[in-house]
Amino acid sequence: MKKILFTIKPHSIVDVITNSSSELFVGKSQSKHEIIELIKEVYPDYLSEYDEVKSMNEMTHEELDDYFSYVCSPRSYPAEKHMYPIMPGFTFDELYQEKIVDRPTWHNLVQYELINNNPLAEKPWHNRFVCEHNFEEIKNKIDPKREMYFLYSIDENPDYDMQEKLATIMKRYHLG
Repeated sequence: MKKILFTIKPHSIVDVITNSSSELFVGKSQSKHEIIELIKEVYPDYLSEYDEVKSMNEMTHEELDDYFSYVCSPRSYPAEKHMYPIMPGFTFDELYQEKIVDRPTWHNLVQYELINNNPLAEKPWHNRFVCEHNFEEIKNKIDPKREMYFLYSIDENPDYDMQEKLATIMKRYHLG
């Protein structure tokens, strides 16, 4: 009887459940050309799995809002405010508001969420921290020198080994 052994390298438990993961890498550099050259040194064929590198000035307010939603995700749900990431140029109170919950939370701890700056939001998934009216102000707060660059995966599940290499030169965000 023949036995076949398959070996898989799951990216995370989320991948086991959903089998999907998009990636975002964020780095800083003096110029777009410089960051692209650095990326090419690590992953010469990166454009086969990733979009063109975007500078802060090339981002849309929706993309920047998505970035905030991942960066500002709480690490846990304790009442201590310091467990919630604070973006450069902001205070806790400029980023977060108390989350309204419809059932008791774990140990009745207060939870927070990003402030909704979208006055037209009718549904929770329309809430936005970054909107057209505060877009420039937010860009100026987190990246006044325009040194941030963003590399989004084109599709789900880009090559994991290459993700590991890119993570040596840029901050990696697993977008789910």
